[in-house]
Amino acid sequence: MRGGGFRSTLAVESARSSAEEEGDEGTVLTPHVAAPWIYRGKDIGRTLAFSDGIFAFAATLLVLGLVLPANAHGTALRSYLFTSSFAQPLFAYVITFLVISIWWRGHHLVFSYLAAYDRVLVQMNAIFLLCIAILPFATLVLTAAGSDPIGVIFFDITQIAAAATLLSIWAYASGRGRLVPPRFDPIWRRVVATGIITPALVFAVSLPVALVSTNLAEILWVGVFGVPMLTRALGRRSESSP
Repeated sequence: MRGGGFRSTLAVESARSSAEEEGDEGTVLTPHVAAPWIYRGKDIGRTLAFSDGIFAFAATLLVLGLVLPANAHGTALRSYLFTSSFAQPLFAYVITFLVISIWWRGHHLVFSYLAAYDRVLVQMNAIFLLCIAILPFATLVLTAAGSDPIGVIFFDITQIAAAATLLSIWAYASGRGRLVPPRFDPIWRRVVATGIITPALVFAVSLPVALVSTNLAEILWVGVFGVPMLTRALGRRSESSP
């Protein structure tokens, strides 16, 4: 009885607090009313802040892969900047930075539609961020491997893992988790999913290609940057069709 009375009182006080405004400050009190073992709420601000921090940290760490040799001074430095020894890590830095921006955009799009969070979402998001945080290391592997396909393969696997976890987040949030608003447009749901799957397909195709030519596999990665245009075109066509 005591537990039931407490929950009833808490519900009443929560409803009253959320509806009232403080006269001086003009703020609305919106306490977290879900039981701790449920771990569900509507404020996803902290989840987004943590996620953005991981993205920013991963993107910043990439520059540590650009290292000058100890003897790079004067004309030697000029010569080094035009060699493959510098071009390879520079390419790895640029491609990974742009790929991180693609995953950030996809993550931002997914979370922009969420009206709430729960324990499963937070745990799945942590796994996705794990895939993002390892990208600076994947970049080092790509540079160190040179023409050995293991560098491209390892890089591809990390991207596919990132896509799989982000797609799982979206499938759960817009499906069984019911974290999107009611009557969410199914066309929008498919377009968001397509924007996540397409980069993964590009990296998956480059996996077997790397066994033949690492250079060709890396050229295929350029196709990833056409994904936003493809997603927008698909969305407009789906919306205009009867």
